[in-house]
Amino acid sequence: MNQVASPPSSSKKRSGLRRFVDRYRMETFLGSSAVLQIAALLFWYTPPNTYDHLDKLIDEVAFVENLVIQDPNVGEAPDDGEFEVTDTLKKKEDSRIAGAQDAIVSGATAPVDLSPNVQPEYTKDAQSAGVGGTLTLEVIIADSGEVLRVRNIGKTLGYGLEESAIQAFYKKRYSPSMLEGKAITVKVYVPVRFSLY
Repeated sequence: MNQVASPPSSSKKRSGLRRFVDRYRMETFLGSSAVLQIAALLFWYTPPNTYDHLDKLIDEVAFVENLVIQDPNVGEAPDDGEFEVTDTLKKKEDSRIAGAQDAIVSGATAPVDLSPNVQPEYTKDAQSAGVGGTLTLEVIIADSGEVLRVRNIGKTLGYGLEESAIQAFYKKRYSPSMLEGKAITVKVYVPVRFSLY
């Protein structure tokens, strides 16, 4: 009788591992792939070890301690390269301006001009230059009827026409705009035409 020699035990282990891999090929691939991805993520997101933070902090503190703040030269005239503060009493803007609503969009009644005789003056420079045209002014009218702000938002004509129109509208009085029985601050757009004819 012929006996078949049995393979050594290490080859049995290898063949068992091969059979396992062959039988569970997809699961083995997915498992090893997941292990490799986790290892890559751990290496990727590991912060670098830096030990010089304390040295940088010491340098910054030393710089701040050596910093000297000098007092401004009070009472001296400014040099050519410096600026002189001249507008120290700048007028604060009224807080009602920020809450101004567009009268048309909000559905409020339009404010009525109570001073139609106040008209912008056609400047002599503009007349002699033959300049004319239409300006568009944004006028903010308070709930009391006073004009809070006037500014040109369209094209500029020059020759002092914008300034003349703005000054005239600051002198005007209006009836307040009403919304649901209550006076409100509104923003209106007024065209102002300057014509030689």
